[in-house]
Amino acid sequence: MKKKITFIVFIFLFPLISCNKLSAPGKDKQFEGKSYVRLFFNSEEECMAAQPPDFFINCHQQIDFLKDNEVEIMLSDIIWRGTYKVINKKIIISMEPNFEVPSGEIIFLVKNNTLLIKSDDKTEWRKMKGNSIWN
Repeated sequence: MKKKITFIVFIFLFPLISCNKLSAPGKDKQFEGKSYVRLFFNSEEECMAAQPPDFFINCHQQIDFLKDNEVEIMLSDIIWRGTYKVINKKIIISMEPNFEVPSGEIIFLVKNNTLLIKSDDKTEWRKMKGNSIWN
């Protein structure tokens, strides 16, 4: 009888103790459909005033969290596509290694729902409100 109870307890507790506590189900979905930006200028006017006459420099960097754990990130003038996962308070982005991200990995620390910190350079990326980076 004691073995039977132990076995039953094991059957019910095993899924609880074997679950990955680092990435809870649905945790990745909290970012789906959201965008975060790092502004290089305080306003659109400042950005436009800083433009040289012969080409356009970016006013910001941007990350867009898409469905199915896909992500697009613009660091310069190229949009890189990859995947992401959320582990504890980190977002780990994986993509093909390239000249901007030689390791193929970018890590963001989640400060709160509206602020991400890029771990390598400590830059702040704020949640975009609406369709404009300037909101």
